[in-house]
Amino acid sequence: MPRRSKHRAILIARPRPGQSEVDVQSSLIELGLLLQGLGIEVAETLSTRRSAPFRAVLGEGKRDEVRARIDALACDLVVVDDSLDPGAHRELERALDVPVMDRAGVVLRVFEERARTRLAKVEIELARLAYEAPRIREDHAGDDREGGGGRGARGHTNVELEKQAIRERVAKLERELAALREVRATQSARRRDVPSVALVGYTNAGKSSLLRALTGSEVLVQDALFATLDPTVRALPTTPRILVSDTVGFIRNLPHSLVASFHSTLDEAREADLLLVVADASDPTFREQLTVTRETLDHIGASSPARVVLNKADRLSEDDRSALARELPDAILMSAHDPRDVDRLRKAIVLFFEREHEDDVLIVPFTEPALLAEIKANARILAERYDENGAVLTVRAPKVAIARWREVLPTHRIESPADLLEAARAYGLSLTAQRPDFDGSGLDFRVVHAIDEVGTPWIVRTPRRPDVVEGAQREARVLRLVRDALPVAVSDWRLHARDVIAYPRLVGTPGWSIGEDGQVAWALEAANLPEAFLESFAETIAALQAVPLARVRDAGVRIETIDASRADVARAMSATRDALNVPEPVWARWQRWIEDDSMWPAHAALVHGDLHPGHLILDERKRITGVLDWTEARVSDPSLDLQLFAGCFGRAALEAVIPFFERAGGVTWPRIVEHTLERWAAYPAFVADWALKTGSEEAMEHARHHLATVSSESG
Repeated sequence: MPRRSKHRAILIARPRPGQSEVDVQSSLIELGLLLQGLGIEVAETLSTRRSAPFRAVLGEGKRDEVRARIDALACDLVVVDDSLDPGAHRELERALDVPVMDRAGVVLRVFEERARTRLAKVEIELARLAYEAPRIREDHAGDDREGGGGRGARGHTNVELEKQAIRERVAKLERELAALREVRATQSARRRDVPSVALVGYTNAGKSSLLRALTGSEVLVQDALFATLDPTVRALPTTPRILVSDTVGFIRNLPHSLVASFHSTLDEAREADLLLVVADASDPTFREQLTVTRETLDHIGASSPARVVLNKADRLSEDDRSALARELPDAILMSAHDPRDVDRLRKAIVLFFEREHEDDVLIVPFTEPALLAEIKANARILAERYDENGAVLTVRAPKVAIARWREVLPTHRIESPADLLEAARAYGLSLTAQRPDFDGSGLDFRVVHAIDEVGTPWIVRTPRRPDVVEGAQREARVLRLVRDALPVAVSDWRLHARDVIAYPRLVGTPGWSIGEDGQVAWALEAANLPEAFLESFAETIAALQAVPLARVRDAGVRIETIDASRADVARAMSATRDALNVPEPVWARWQRWIEDDSMWPAHAALVHGDLHPGHLILDERKRITGVLDWTEARVSDPSLDLQLFAGCFGRAALEAVIPFFERAGGVTWPRIVEHTLERWAAYPAFVADWALKTGSEEAMEHARHHLATVSSESG
């Protein structure tokens, strides 16, 4: 008989009911890689059906077959791709007369070899003791007792003594573990205010390579399952700091005892502000790997926002990359070895943490060096210059931080156009007013029309109320998001401070303007809309609605589902019913629309939210060249950007623009025209709702006037 090797094993698969052949083979390949990491060669793989009772891992015929293959292949180990209870484990070893390992035992062995820190080693030893305790048994019937045990006692068995030793060892380890975790908790608390990202996902998906590429740090990169067990934390090369941690990889059927005990690395996933779920895009089973990862994250209670990162895309063909991009549009498809991809991911991380940040310009006197250092350490510096007043910093930082800094910095008192332009000059922008007074037509800002030294017209504005500042910050986020996504121009805020916003005026003519006498001057005729206008309008909103939701989310722009939009319509109607004195027939029409599922779209999209002609800039051919005022932009019902079009130009114009919209790639639904007209009929409720919130009687009168034109009949 051939001499048995100490490093050869037979691997036995036990497919679960309903498990696909692909899943079975993937699990076996994975287990084979784990064994390879332990220096164990898989000589052969056999498969057996699950039998009842459960302990009968192998039927009698299969046991004979396995014993024969053990001898023929000179193996000394059998590994079962399943979790075995202690009784089944014992019976199988006796039947085969060789050591047997199950999946949990293999993973434990790998963990023990890969752990480096004392905390990880203690956690793994506890998991191993919990695994081994119920498997302790006597191999011989005789000589199984030793002395002691008290008066009248026959003494303790070897099993009892060994279990007692395990209990004592567990108690000692648990005390040590508590102390180690306390130290780690103290270390974590020191960086709790620092934004953090955790790389999570399937083992061997390239997380360590990704950490190294993102941070430029020297960390272990090894093509092996569970190469990383101890948590590794590094900082992105950004200001302010963002910490990135690599965590233990997940696998199929990772034993729950290990997941529960392995806190030191899993805590990084639980505590992170952002989870990057990394998968190997070149692995045909990556979808199942993503499922495993999500299930494990749910199990450990990691509920932070998550983005999927499909790594190793350099191993894919262009066709495969394109197909994946269509299948998973929100995922980041990349290679950790491509600097451009890494930079794109790094920027996405920064954008995520800047979603709620504000822009401002701070003038820090030379007498405040400590404050200057604090700002530079905790804000992203977008621009920096120095003049006689000190450092002039354009920053992006958390709202609370900017508020704290502004409390100790000089402020501008703005009561006249001259004051406003003087404030702009202090921030580094020298302009000359074209008119002596504010343009008071805006509801939220006082505006000065000015020119620069070469005669370029500028808009300079200052908030009328404190609440307007927050809206301006939202608009700034939207402008950054849509500037490169649209075929038309948007305002370029060259100066964005809390009290001053300034930008070159877009070239062209507004679709309507309000004269000094309060009369509206139209640049378009509803009965004769040029094709150039219809086409450019359709192209603009189609491009806007095509912005991926993942980019919208990263930019910090509000996302509202169709259900939420529908609920908001119902709320506005109820809130304004009495104030508007809505006629019963009109109220009935509104309710029919709200309740009719067939009217409503199935998808939400990014919309401007207030797309009336006054916000459209036209050229001589009436083609749209720019869009103003993005304060109301959000993801919501896509008909929002058609309702004012329908209200201004009528049903025929709406029906005429829809084919242009579809040709431009816009997504429609069967009742888009009817739905848009119903939304316009309900528009008085939204105007009145705003009037009630702001106390504007003028807006309430406008809502009542509009309501008087609404018919009780749909369409």
